[in-house]
Amino acid sequence: MNETKTDSTVNPDQSPQELVFFNYHEYLVPGSDDTSLVINHFPNIHTDLSSSTFKETRIIRIPRVYHTVQFPDLIPQFSCYYPGSEPGAITSTQLMSGSFEGNSFNESSSIPSLESIISRSEFENIVSLVNESLAVAFNPMSKRMLLENLLDLLSGGLFLSLLNLLGIYSFTKRKLMELESQIDSINQINEKKGVDFKIISPRVTGYLSVCIKKTTKRISYIVWRTSLY
Repeated sequence: MNETKTDSTVNPDQSPQELVFFNYHEYLVPGSDDTSLVINHFPNIHTDLSSSTFKETRIIRIPRVYHTVQFPDLIPQFSCYYPGSEPGAITSTQLMSGSFEGNSFNESSSIPSLESIISRSEFENIVSLVNESLAVAFNPMSKRMLLENLLDLLSGGLFLSLLNLLGIYSFTKRKLMELESQIDSINQINEKKGVDFKIISPRVTGYLSVCIKKTTKRISYIVWRTSLY
């Protein structure tokens, strides 16, 4: 039997290709004239599918990252890159638009007129708030968390059960409740100002992404979500 051998040797002088970060929520679909549309905003699954809110809003998803903190599998963290500015984002000088499932998209990862809805600095502040709060809440090496886990172990699981029964809750849960309160406060302030977006708590998405919800009233296409909802 003849066997075909392939050269699987690796040149030791060849450096590995550097990985480039991109928003893994995005994907491409065929457009017109041999172009591809970048799908970078999504249906608002956090509301009734038959409601007017579902038809008038879209979700922009901010991806989770794993290179910014120790224990990234335990401490959720999210990208601070403004949507469309990631190192691996798809760029295009000719923003040919097209339609997919009744919504408008273009050839770029950027979302036109998004900055008129949420500025880069405001976006970074929101994601930084979420990241800092989660880093404190989920740090497995913090003194408070280590003490709680030790007491819970020694009590056979009764310590945390007692805290929940008394409404005191664990350190992690208290910090997450504080984050929920801060997100609600930001959303209420934006609503009073007439700002057309809402943060969706990462708790709702299982800490896999942060979502920002945007209505379609003031733009020709539906935009929204960071991941913050």
